[in-house]
Amino acid sequence: MPVHRSLRLALALCSLVGGAAAQSAPAPDRELLEASSVLYGAAQVGATIRDWCLNRDPQDRALIEQGFTAWQVAFGIPQLEAYLKGAAPDLVPKLRALAENRRVQTEAALDAGSTDPRADCRDIRAQLGTYANLAQLYPAEYARTATVRQGTPAAPSANAARPAPTAPAADGGPFISGTNFTPFNRSYVLKRLGAAAGQAPFKAGGPLKPGAYTCVREDTDEDSTLISEYRYTLNLYADGGVRAVKAQVKGRSGGTTTLKDQEGRFTYDPASGTFRADADRGSDLLEELIVEAGSYDSLLTDPTLFNFFRLVRDRAGTPLLYGQQSYGAQADTTQTVCTLSGPPTGLSPVEEVRRQQAEEERVFNLYRTAPGQGLKDTQIEGIVHHFSNRYEGINVIGVETVALLLKDGRAYFNLRWSPNELNLAASVKGEPKMWGQWQRRGAALEVKRGAAWETLPGSLAVPGAPAEKLNGAYEYFSAYTSGTLMFGATATTRVTYRFKPDGTYTLTGGNIVYGNFDTGATQTMGAATSSDPTRSGTYRFSGYTLELRDQAGHVNRTVAFFWDKTRQHLYLGDRTYTRQ
Repeated sequence: MPVHRSLRLALALCSLVGGAAAQSAPAPDRELLEASSVLYGAAQVGATIRDWCLNRDPQDRALIEQGFTAWQVAFGIPQLEAYLKGAAPDLVPKLRALAENRRVQTEAALDAGSTDPRADCRDIRAQLGTYANLAQLYPAEYARTATVRQGTPAAPSANAARPAPTAPAADGGPFISGTNFTPFNRSYVLKRLGAAAGQAPFKAGGPLKPGAYTCVREDTDEDSTLISEYRYTLNLYADGGVRAVKAQVKGRSGGTTTLKDQEGRFTYDPASGTFRADADRGSDLLEELIVEAGSYDSLLTDPTLFNFFRLVRDRAGTPLLYGQQSYGAQADTTQTVCTLSGPPTGLSPVEEVRRQQAEEERVFNLYRTAPGQGLKDTQIEGIVHHFSNRYEGINVIGVETVALLLKDGRAYFNLRWSPNELNLAASVKGEPKMWGQWQRRGAALEVKRGAAWETLPGSLAVPGAPAEKLNGAYEYFSAYTSGTLMFGATATTRVTYRFKPDGTYTLTGGNIVYGNFDTGATQTMGAATSSDPTRSGTYRFSGYTLELRDQAGHVNRTVAFFWDKTRQHLYLGDRTYTRQ
């Protein structure tokens, strides 16, 4: 993009007129205002380059916007704009107009100088750094505005009214440890935190006190006009649970919307004070309310840059939660301040999940006894296993049933663990509908769970030999498609046990979700993967019981058997694994 001569001419014109405008405007520091005007006026040519690229290379919009925003942040342009709006707000539209008046000439120069617009625009940050490098074009002005561009307040002139002094930061470093509050300046942040009754200096991090934090979030546009206001209570629990409740959003028109409660988990770094939240599966709103530090999202959908949500403490040690976001190139902003109002209310979502899992485990093991205290092998006639396919649209789902037959003629249809752990008396009394009778009729087996006898589908399983030794990999695989093959998502699960004759095993597995959008002309695919941790340990397989003991000492004893004498299919727990 060899157009530096034309660009330097446009930049020079912006600086001359911008400097003149600055001189005519009252300012607490004339030299600082002039220098800021020069740099901000010059920066508007960078916006012209961005627009030129968006018109010539629209398919790379995300790369162009990301590169342009990164260039703005690198040179402190949002801070320059914030300073000018406070010191001489009438200058900002004038400086923008200067670049707009030169737009046709600048774009003509870009057209003439570029042989490959897409290549130039895909690397727009490098081009801007070369041809709109404010530090090189205006080194004196760039040095003069260092405090403004870094987000710290400038020293007032002798004739300006001096604000009340505040104590310096306790550690002598940044205003809040670990951040300079880009793209906001220090004065703005002091104002926001001070409105929440905080007293400077502030410092991030330290111990987190669980509690209910009353939060106010304000979304503003590039002219600092309020777009919407969020009010909600953020409950932080000692076990890492978080819940946002009573959230209401008031829009610019005055209408109010109530949001559903959001819950999840959070992590906290006491060194920096940074929060990170994981929302429930039903909504990602919680992750929007507690934004990750330094996240960078798609500029096509939710263009956020330099986010954080942190715990800060004021001079008296009072905790405050402070959050901010800056959106894309237009400096739309979001600020959140939360104050501690009392102990957290309600039950932590982490504790709720723990109690739910404990109840599910209690019900699951309700008729389970200690290993070896259940049925004896001599009481068992056998296990009948049946496999069939069920069709749901384009999906084929394997369905497996298991019936435990006892020598006394009773049949049990709810076997979930080793029969040697079945509490016979408790099960017969507590779940009578899971019991019936069985008999032989010639070569067939029949069962009766009500008034009539019915054929029992399936075949008798083959138990493991005493101290059975397995050798090889047994794998379970499933897939399910939602929607269609052209417009939908497919979720797959693959779990593999690798057994060795020496009595050791390794377990690996994971899930993949594929997304597909096929219009016939174009096809878009994506995938998300998750893997369970690899486990290894020792196994023991005898009769209808397989015991797995991993290296952490956890023991899992479950029902197991082969479909037939080929030993190609191993039923384990509640599903079949096929030898590979």
